[in-house]
Amino acid sequence: MSQPPMTDTRSGMDRSGPITFDRTLKGLTGIAVRGFLLSLVTFGIYRFWYITELRRYFWNRTIVDGSPGEYTGTGKELFLGFLVAVAILIPVYVLIFIATISAPWLAAFGSVLSFLVLYVLGQFAIYRGRRYRASRTLWRGIRLGQDGSAITYALMAIGWSLLTLLTLGLAFPFMRASLERYRINHTLIGSSRMESTARGRSLLLPWLAFYVVVLLPIAAALIAFLVAADFTIPDDLFIPKEGGKPGETEFNSDYEGTPIATFGELFLTTLGITIPLGLLLIPFYRARETRLFMNAASLGPVRLSSTLKARQFYWPYLVYLLSVIGFVLILGLVIGGGGLLLQAQGMESGFHWALLFGMAFGYLGGALFFAVLYVRVITARLWAAVATTTVVENAGGLDAVLASSRRVGSGLNEGLADALDVGGALEVGF
Repeated sequence: MSQPPMTDTRSGMDRSGPITFDRTLKGLTGIAVRGFLLSLVTFGIYRFWYITELRRYFWNRTIVDGSPGEYTGTGKELFLGFLVAVAILIPVYVLIFIATISAPWLAAFGSVLSFLVLYVLGQFAIYRGRRYRASRTLWRGIRLGQDGSAITYALMAIGWSLLTLLTLGLAFPFMRASLERYRINHTLIGSSRMESTARGRSLLLPWLAFYVVVLLPIAAALIAFLVAADFTIPDDLFIPKEGGKPGETEFNSDYEGTPIATFGELFLTTLGITIPLGLLLIPFYRARETRLFMNAASLGPVRLSSTLKARQFYWPYLVYLLSVIGFVLILGLVIGGGGLLLQAQGMESGFHWALLFGMAFGYLGGALFFAVLYVRVITARLWAAVATTTVVENAGGLDAVLASSRRVGSGLNEGLADALDVGGALEVGF
């Protein structure tokens, strides 16, 4: 008796599932223009609906293993969550103010105290905001989720931040990897839990490139300046400028040729060199970090595999920068050419009106142009770069993911992040 042919039960499991994104961006410009204008006339209130519309647009056009994502959040949820968060934050600000008045010795540390309190709340809000977005995200009808403790996450962020300060920034990649592991390890897709194996040592070399070129020279120049000044900056280092406007100051010439002036100039020169270099290195580090975090994420046997390159992060920023430069040059030529024409015709008053109109048009038109450009060039291209360079390995394992009946989070989860300005409309990456 012949045996029936054996079927390869692993063939479906071993297949790779592509992630695609619609690069045509049809309709995105209209969303950005409408969002900007309505946010302007509503004094920022419409931005909650604008954020929601952007998320729905990007989620729906991201296809994972043949199925699009779905975002079910609403602008109303974000707006009400923001109002509740503001109502919670006002007493916090009042308590800080009362504390600095009641205890005179705290007055000198009022700004530091405010920063520390808001930093802790900010980290708490970042985690809760991600929980809200996860609970409003579906794929194949399966809802995502996030458990874990926002308080634990905030305490971890505080501890790692202190260690980063004590190590003069060397612990930064380890902090990023640790916080990423906590976020992913508490991310749920239906009833299945994700896992991350991200490690800081894998980020150490790209971070050291940034550290050696940017942070180390700044720290060295600052320490040299403080040593030259005996760790005390003279009160009369800058004096009121003679004949200047109220509050306008100038460098005190009595300190010319002193170590304070020499090392102060060295520090400013160092900033002028390293800051542009730092801006050039940030996309490189972000691309390496994003690729590492994507490759470290898994869902049981299902894994993500990213081939993201740094140049795919550089290109959007370069296009954006060149577009901004081009817009400024064209606007300057239009205003300048119109002004020269009016002056040549002896219309001095017309020149002033043209100048005012040009400035107003340039401000509003430029703000609209940059808002649309940022969404189309920076956000969309970075999103597409991450999505299209990632594939789902062992994608057949996704068929075993079951839906969950967990309760969805409230809009307050992200309202606090928005009130503290630590939330983002879109996050590139998982």
